[in-house]
Amino acid sequence: MNTGGSVVRRLFTNCWPTALVLFSLLIFYYFHTKYDLSYQRILVAEGQWWRLLSGQFVHNNSSHLFSNMAALLLCRALLSIVYSERNFILSLLSCALLTGVLIHFLLPSYDYYLGVSAALYGVLIAGALAMWRGRPYAGVSLFVLIIAKLSLDYFVPDSVGAVSERIGVPVAVEAHFVGVLAGVLVGVGEAALGLIGPATLPPK
Repeated sequence: MNTGGSVVRRLFTNCWPTALVLFSLLIFYYFHTKYDLSYQRILVAEGQWWRLLSGQFVHNNSSHLFSNMAALLLCRALLSIVYSERNFILSLLSCALLTGVLIHFLLPSYDYYLGVSAALYGVLIAGALAMWRGRPYAGVSLFVLIIAKLSLDYFVPDSVGAVSERIGVPVAVEAHFVGVLAGVLVGVGEAALGLIGPATLPPK
């Protein structure tokens, strides 16, 4: 009995959408080195609206890329009790697009942005809202931890100094807060549409 093979097949069947997103991040990174795919306010204003989304999935260097890939995997693991693969990917794409739009309209000082971290904060917040309906303590704890982390980054800039040095660009803390707002909007929308519900939670 090939138990190992069965586990691999189950993982592939259940997790291929997330694996595809991770692979896509690598592809986007390669093309970004050839042609800048980042969010750039001037170019968006000239009609390159696709940068609102593409800017959320490209990265400044390999350290930036791999740290965000690891963060994406961690998000997937944390939210496995409320999100199926399909809903996790839909939430990620929704948060990414909405984050790009909100950065454009709410952060006029941002002329340039790249990275999936703000969208990941959004997914975590949307997942925390989903947890509230079945695991309220877990949802509240996750929500509070995210806000506490972002508050530390904002009020103690030195706390992200090492990260900025490693990824080669300043940590866009304000964009992360915008990602949280996007997550709230996506989470409320998911609840209103009934896409995520307590029935998806495993028994306690």
